[in-house]
Amino acid sequence: MRGRISIVATFLGAIVLGLNQPARNQTPSTAMFPKKEKQVWKDYSIIDIHAHIGSFKGYDLRTETLLDNLKRFNIHLALISNIDGAALPGKTLDLDEVAANRMTLETVTSNSKILRGLAWARPLDGSPKNLEPFLRDHGFVGVKLHPEMNNFAADDPRVDGYLELCERYKVPAVFHSDQPGSNAGPEKIYAVARRHPTVPIILYHMVFGGPHQPALSVAKEAIQKKDANLFLETSQADPPAVLKAVNELGSTRVLFGSDATYYGADHYKNYIVLVEALRNELNPEDFANVMYRNAERLFRIKASGK
Repeated sequence: MRGRISIVATFLGAIVLGLNQPARNQTPSTAMFPKKEKQVWKDYSIIDIHAHIGSFKGYDLRTETLLDNLKRFNIHLALISNIDGAALPGKTLDLDEVAANRMTLETVTSNSKILRGLAWARPLDGSPKNLEPFLRDHGFVGVKLHPEMNNFAADDPRVDGYLELCERYKVPAVFHSDQPGSNAGPEKIYAVARRHPTVPIILYHMVFGGPHQPALSVAKEAIQKKDANLFLETSQADPPAVLKAVNELGSTRVLFGSDATYYGADHYKNYIVLVEALRNELNPEDFANVMYRNAERLFRIKASGK
């Protein structure tokens, strides 16, 4: 790794404080971004393992917005799940597992060069049997679980069937991770991961909103004890925290994801600071691991156009 994390923290501290805040009405300073936007990341290979379709009141998650962002920022591949599978009446469509994932399938089929599907799970009112055809027959590359938006504890026994499905089809499970003690607390994700130690389990956000140390701690413990297969993802995480995770866990344990298009029409502008910090502070191999190689290995995919 080039440089020291403390230097990055000092240099970027003032910039990254805003990355954990919802940005529906936030307009980043144009001085931070290249004038020729289409040149952004043109020399990088990037897979975004965390993107959405669907509707969420107050956010622009239209497929058109996502595709425009992917094109403008040269993202090679994005993994999508349908947020309308979230049980948030009045904010989402609150679709059952079959309906939610059929919409994902339609979107992926229409954009197969740049999108892959993650099957949205609803353990309280769904069944792994509903998701199996999407993994078996339609090329979905993982299972998405959101304990907060679907009102279940990450270590609820009803989650086990979904992780058994992941084991059967050799795909990862991705969990929204949140504050310790919540339904999506890292300690609960670690608990269910220990029951399925061969399944790669990725903690989106490294704890949404931070602090990120609880996620880092359980991932480190899992590596030391060899009792679970945990990974961390970068969406809404500040650059010093991501660099610390790479430094302490190794670059094979951290994957780039952005929660597209949480930030709307200019979503990926909010990640320029992070990506450039990683590019400057990591050696080329570690940077490649985080930005696309880990995704290729875990999800068994290949970024188109590389």
